Amino acid sequence: MNLQEIGFTQEELQERVIDRICDRLMLAEYQDEDGEPFIRSSTFQDKLNTKIRERIDASIAALAERHVLPNATEYIEKLTLQQTNKWGEKTGQPVTFIEYLTQRGEAYLTEEVSFEGKAKGQDSYNWRGAQTRLTYLVNNHIQYSIETAMKEAAKSAYGALGSALAETAKIQLRKIAENLKVGVINS
Repeated sequence: MNLQEIGFTQEELQERVIDRICDRLMLAEYQDEDGEPFIRSSTFQDKLNTKIRERIDASIAALAERHVLPNATEYIEKLTLQQTNKWGEKTGQPVTFIEYLTQRGEAYLTEEVSFEGKAKGQDSYNWRGAQTRLTYLVNNHIQYSIETAMKEAAKSAYGALGSALAETAKIQLRKIAENLKVGVINS
């Protein structure tokens, strides 16, 4: 019997064999908790997909490093921003992105905040400006550093004190044991 009698051409048979081999490599039959079979991607396919994803990510990162990042830096350095009103009309002077960031950073650090570090818009009930945000942040950092140092000092002091107390207790218990006289009274 030949292929033509079955109704296949050589190409059709090759295609079916290749499809079957691919299915065997890419799909696997598993069983669910009830023992029912189901088909999902094979371990080979999962690993292949992971490798393909890694290769694509590496290629994109290399392209971005070569072409996008140098242009992005230049774009950011040359970018100018123009403040507008609610109708989109330009107001104020145009500033570069770096100047804008500097102005915003300075405004943020010099903004008046409450003793809790909240700006007036965050806590308007009974709000009272106490200091700049920079002062608040510096004070918090100093307080944190001092608390951390004190906790470490206390831990080491407790450790030294605890071992000294334990040794003193042992010595005193030995002395008490030596001075105790145990006797039996006959009646």
